[in-house]
Formats: sequence, structure tokens, C-alpha cells
Amino acid sequence: MFLKILLVILSYLIGSIPSALIVGKLWKGIDVRNYGSGNLGATNVLRVLGWGPAVIVAVMDVGKGILAVYLAQSFLHSDYLFVLLCVIAAVIGHSFPIFAGFRGGRSVGVSFGILFYLFPKSSLIIFFIAIIIVAVTQYKSVASITSALIYPFLLYHIEKPPMEYFIGVILVCLFIIYRHIPNIKRLIKGEEHKISWKVRR
Repeated sequence: MFLKILLVILSYLIGSIPSALIVGKLWKGIDVRNYGSGNLGATNVLRVLGWGPAVIVAVMDVGKGILAVYLAQSFLHSDYLFVLLCVIAAVIGHSFPIFAGFRGGRSVGVSFGILFYLFPKSSLIIFFIAIIIVAVTQYKSVASITSALIYPFLLYHIEKPPMEYFIGVILVCLFIIYRHIPNIKRLIKGEEHKISWKVRR
């Protein structure tokens, strides 16, 4: 039991690594939360610093998710409940990071890393759907919310995961939607930020 609790705490700490804050400080000496949408996420880094730093942050965030679930499965194997708790801890850690004053991002990147590791087929499909939505609407938030809404249905029909994992996926997707409530409000008001495809150097 001690090991299980330790892994849950470790997963939260991994999720709490503030990729966007680190890259912002190293790249330009700024806290990206003071600019753009104020989020510690790749999309806000894209707005503030450009594509290069944004890609680095995205890779780091996805990597955090992969690392957290890899460690959980390596030690816990088929103990689905505690693997699920580790997953949730990592996702919460990204949104409320202890290393960044509990002001984090929307948890999309870290969640994608977790889901891609566990369910690669469904995750790749949803990734391409999200790209299409962003290309058409220029709203990353719309892609994230839509993906979170349809992912559980897609997963159930394609990969039929263990019930504990399926419930976990639903919880993660609901959390992502919850974290996007400010974006939803801005979308309704017509004030949501669009993604600029212009390359910033």
C-alpha cells in the first residue's frame, strides 16, 4: 500500500512540472501566465513565444503523461484502480501544480500523453479529428472540448478498455471540459482567442 500511495504522489509531482513556465523562463525570461490567456499550456506559449517553444512545451506535457502512466503500470501492473488514481493525480497536477503556485494549464497535453500510451488507436484518431477542427475553426479550445466529448464513445467502440479505465477516461474528459469553462464563456461572447498560423521567430 505504501508503494501505491507513493506512486500516486509521484504522479501528481510529475504532472506538476510546469513545462510552459520553465520554457518561458529559459526562452525569454518571462512567466507566460502574465500574457495571453494566462495558462501554463502549449497554446498560450504559442501565442506568446511562437511555434518553437510551443512544440517543446507540448512534447514535455505529453511526455509527463506518458511517464506517469508508464511508472504506474510498471509497478502496479493490472491494479487498475491505483493506475487510475495515478492518472488522475497527474492530470490534476498539471492543472494545479505545486511547483507553480497551483496555477497551471487545461491538462490537455498531459491527458493526451496518458491516453496515447494506454489507447494508441483511439488517441491517434482523436488527434487527427482535433487537427481538422483547429484547421477549420482556428479555435484550439473547440478542438479540445469536442475531443473530450467524443473520446469516451470512440474508445468504447474501438478498444473496449477495462471498466476502471473507461470510468477514468470519462473523469479525465469531464475534467478537461470543466477546465475549459472560461473558454466556453469566451466562445459564447465571441471573445475567444484564435490560433495564429504565423510563424514567430
